[in-house]
Amino acid sequence: MHYKPIILLSLLILLSDIAFADVCVWRNPERTMQKIFPEASDYKTVTIKLTSEHVKAIENQLGIPLDDSETKEFNFYDIFTAKNKAPIKVGTVMALAGKGKYGAIEVVIGVSLSAEIISTYIQRSRERSNKILKSKPFLSQFTGQRAEKPLHFDSGLIGVEQAPIAVEAVRLAVSKMLAFYAAIYPQSKNLQEGRTP
Repeated sequence: MHYKPIILLSLLILLSDIAFADVCVWRNPERTMQKIFPEASDYKTVTIKLTSEHVKAIENQLGIPLDDSETKEFNFYDIFTAKNKAPIKVGTVMALAGKGKYGAIEVVIGVSLSAEIISTYIQRSRERSNKILKSKPFLSQFTGQRAEKPLHFDSGLIGVEQAPIAVEAVRLAVSKMLAFYAAIYPQSKNLQEGRTP
């Protein structure tokens, strides 16, 4: 008699992962921002409302349509360091989830002021291939990739043969974040330095 609620709950969790796989927030930024930017002392969330022109530019760079939930708004997290008591921007953090085989794979990247990835990590994942996804050889492949260019891997993407669905989910999430950055963020009127309210 008690199995039905458990089965129903499991089904709801699974459907939630599928329906909202691309919805993602940066978890515990105060504790993790120095993981990407060691000099970080503060951050500021910048939410951009997307226009049809934004969506078109992003989709043109990706070569595929965005999911419906990705066409409304996107969060950027400006990172600052305190120097002489004045906040100085050092880069931007973004978070997005890809659709893995066993649910959402939450991916976080840090982008320098020159629009180049300096760090990537997996924030949350239930994939059986997590050992690959969270390994240094896999994650370091994204370091140096630039926002205005498609992702390029000289020797192919590490891990794609062992975990094709999960690896592709991470690759696509990173590609989308770079496309969002290139198409939207540099032109935003909200690019103002300041500390978190």
